[in-house]
Amino acid sequence: MLAKVSTSGYSWCMNKISFPHITLPHITIPGIDHLPKVDLSKITLPSLHSIDLTSLDISRLNPSALLDNPVVKQATEIGYTAVGFAVLGFQKLQVRRVELFDAMKARNNTAQ
Repeated sequence: MLAKVSTSGYSWCMNKISFPHITLPHITIPGIDHLPKVDLSKITLPSLHSIDLTSLDISRLNPSALLDNPVVKQATEIGYTAVGFAVLGFQKLQVRRVELFDAMKARNNTAQ
């Protein structure tokens, strides 16, 4: 529903706005005549082999068994810990940046 409202609003708005016609002067690039010509019709791309996933049976997969694996749980906890330390480090860096900025500002004010 939102997409229909947005599209109709955009169409209505664009019908009400008129843009001036802009013409650009003739632009020349020096040395463009000396560049080699490339015939794009002679370029062939290698064909990619398609993968047939229709015979894949995912009904036998048990995602809860994978998530209950102790190795997966440990890796998840390590990931959460790493992200937490990264956030703390970034916050500490921001605090140090503000402290350095304030110190430089105070030093500059006393020098005058």
